[in-house]
Amino acid sequence: MRFNKIASASLLAGLVITLPATTFAVPQNSGQFIHPPQQRQSPPPQRQSTPPPQRQPQQQRQPQQSNPPPQRTNPQPRSAPPQRQESGPPVHAPRDIVRTPNFVPRHEDAPRQAADPVSVQTPNHQTDRRRVTPTSPVIVNQRSFTHTAAGRVYDNGLILHHGVNVSQAWQRPYFPKGKAHFNGYRQSFIRGSSYISPFGFYFGVCVPFISADQCRIFPPSVVFIDVPVFNGVVFTSFADAADQNLLNDPTLDQEQPGLLNAVDAITETFQGGNIEGLVSLIDPNTSIAIYLNGHYQYSLTSNDYVDLTRDAILSMHTVNFTLNYLHQRAPGVFSVAGKQTYRDQNNQIQTTYVSYVLQDISGHWTLTQVGNAPAKKRKF
Repeated sequence: MRFNKIASASLLAGLVITLPATTFAVPQNSGQFIHPPQQRQSPPPQRQSTPPPQRQPQQQRQPQQSNPPPQRTNPQPRSAPPQRQESGPPVHAPRDIVRTPNFVPRHEDAPRQAADPVSVQTPNHQTDRRRVTPTSPVIVNQRSFTHTAAGRVYDNGLILHHGVNVSQAWQRPYFPKGKAHFNGYRQSFIRGSSYISPFGFYFGVCVPFISADQCRIFPPSVVFIDVPVFNGVVFTSFADAADQNLLNDPTLDQEQPGLLNAVDAITETFQGGNIEGLVSLIDPNTSIAIYLNGHYQYSLTSNDYVDLTRDAILSMHTVNFTLNYLHQRAPGVFSVAGKQTYRDQNNQIQTTYVSYVLQDISGHWTLTQVGNAPAKKRKF
């Protein structure tokens, strides 16, 4: 009994403790309820802001290796690069290495002469003519040959090929006998693919163009041909070399044996139509430089030039062929010039001026340069 009273009192005391203070307000005099004074609450303490802890960078995970990597040794410090030295003047090859056999040492105290603007070398009058000592002038220009299936083969290796029948219609007017010996003719001019033929200025008589495949560009170091002079488009003369015309020299045959025979061989070829005259002046190992209107065009093999000449003399009707100017260009080198008149396809007489260079090579007078110029320039 006493235990129950104690438990009830404890329970009631717990309820009283939990009730708010307003529940037990006490009335004073007037019977109004007076609330107990509220205790002033102190403001809550301000929270001090502490900086967030800095994040430490996470270490990258290295892949596990079966074998530990080799320890890296500290490299030695690099040495400073060497300073660049200024290059001096370019070093040239010694001049003695590139001197030609004709080198003449220069004297410093000698006055320097101005260069000759003319590209043609003037004759050397002070040089004594070097005599050629063949067995006889006739033997110098004589060639023996053998008939073969390929054609006539000469003792020096030159071959006169058989003619081939022409098949195209544009070729027939140029080959009245229906055969051509040269195989590189072209109907029209195409830059880079064709050139004007050495006989291209024989208008309407010879094929004007040839293939560039047969031409080689090897300009001679010295121009020996006679250079034509034009007044506008009209030929006036060859450039005057102001020297002696050796055709008037009565001692020429003794001083230059065989030279007159060589000049006659050219005349025999173009006036008489005999290719044997030209063959006697040909060296198969020497190319022939072709000049048109005084300008270098290309070089032909001696065999190709002979084939072109054979076709030309068979196609043209020569009225007159005259070589009337012979002079010396250098020791052992002579040029002879003249003109050729012929009849064109309209039976009109036309004129072409020619120049040939004959050079003493191994005791033989050899044709090395050929020049051609029309009496009047015109388009093809």
